[in-house]
Amino acid sequence: MKRLLVVLLVWWSFPVAVARSDKLNPQKPLRLEDVLATTLEHHPALKGERQERSAADADLLSAQGAFDPSIKGEVLSYMTGGYTGNYGSTYVEQPLEFYGSKVVAGYRLGGGMFPTYDNYYATNSGGEFGAGVEVPLLRDGPIDRRRANIGKSVAGQDLADSLVEQRQIELTRAAALTYWDWTASKNKVSVYRKLLEVAEERDRQIAERVKRGDLPDFDRVDNQRALLQRRSQLLAAERAVKNAEFNLSLFYRDSKGQPQSVERALEPRKIPLPLYAQDSTSEGAVVQALKARPEFKNLQAQTKQNELELRLAKNQILPRLDARVFSANDLGTGDARREEPEVKGGLRIEIPLATRTQRGRIDFYEAKQKKIEFSEQFLSERIRTDIQDARNALDIARGRVEVTTKEVVAARELARGELKRFELGDSNLIFVNLREQSAADAEVREIEALQDYQKAHVMYEATVGRIHKTSVSTTTAP
Repeated sequence: MKRLLVVLLVWWSFPVAVARSDKLNPQKPLRLEDVLATTLEHHPALKGERQERSAADADLLSAQGAFDPSIKGEVLSYMTGGYTGNYGSTYVEQPLEFYGSKVVAGYRLGGGMFPTYDNYYATNSGGEFGAGVEVPLLRDGPIDRRRANIGKSVAGQDLADSLVEQRQIELTRAAALTYWDWTASKNKVSVYRKLLEVAEERDRQIAERVKRGDLPDFDRVDNQRALLQRRSQLLAAERAVKNAEFNLSLFYRDSKGQPQSVERALEPRKIPLPLYAQDSTSEGAVVQALKARPEFKNLQAQTKQNELELRLAKNQILPRLDARVFSANDLGTGDARREEPEVKGGLRIEIPLATRTQRGRIDFYEAKQKKIEFSEQFLSERIRTDIQDARNALDIARGRVEVTTKEVVAARELARGELKRFELGDSNLIFVNLREQSAADAEVREIEALQDYQKAHVMYEATVGRIHKTSVSTTTAP
């Protein structure tokens, strides 16, 4: 029975294992788009940054809670002193966002004997229903702390969004650079492995010719030296591949957010040419960057928050002048004067004799606003410089690709020609090995040039601020 269960378990898990193996061994080369998709969806650094938006949403909800209605009540009873009065009241208070006003409505009931100075507590037998509104005309009218906090929380959402977008750009840039490092290292391994295979095959051929006496043993020793040199190059290239694989796995993640090994993933056989920059001039890229870079959105959100604090500080220096209107109506029997509905209106004024606190806050936020303006100015200047530098790097990288491509063609032609001369007896093995090594070095330089071209394109798109919105791997423009 146990054996049957084991067999069934193995049989059931086999297709799953195969499916997982297929997932880790794609038949097609691993694309940069695949890496970026998993990075932007599952990277923990980005997930953590998105919590800032959740925190900003919670902060807005908390700020809006300042306008939640409340129920208040009061109970009073004269226990000694010759009076028998009992009093109770309850009312609902609703703050309004309109001009800092509030509405109050409630009910109160008082009975028994009250002293003359507390006669307010007395009501008719059915109690008193009342409602009123209070509107601040100066201080806390155009703006108050509650509305300022809501405005700052809304700007805080924009601030959080800018931080998320900035992290997206950083991760996309890092993932793309790592991907091209990985691709280049794998391509170099192919070059050095092919070079080593040629040396190994030639060593077998030379061994036969030395055995027959056609070549001196010196030629075989020199070829073995070249073989060892090429094997060393291959080992160094394989170590670089391992390092690139470890780094790339930090960006290529599964649905649970865990790093995926790319050890068995296929790479593009040759690094493609990137799309040329979309902007015809550096100035056009600067205009695009000023709109797209999240750092500017961050500064704009900070400006909104600072402006709200500055407006509030300027408002708080004004006197308090509140207009109030209340209406009340007693029910039941009692004092005839209370049977008629009452409407009361009035003003309440408060004038501060010193305003150092408010003036200090005004000076503080004005200075902070100037700091933000200077930061924005420097950011604009830095972005302009960075774009010019990135554009120059892109142009230079493109020129290097053109030069190294021609160098590879020439080096391969020389290597083939030198091999033919050796076969005809007009050259020796030393020159053949040197020509082959030169051709391999030229191929490596071409790989590095293509790698630098792609990385320059990545850096340019990141500097403009659109790398996380556009493809950075697809090739080709005429």
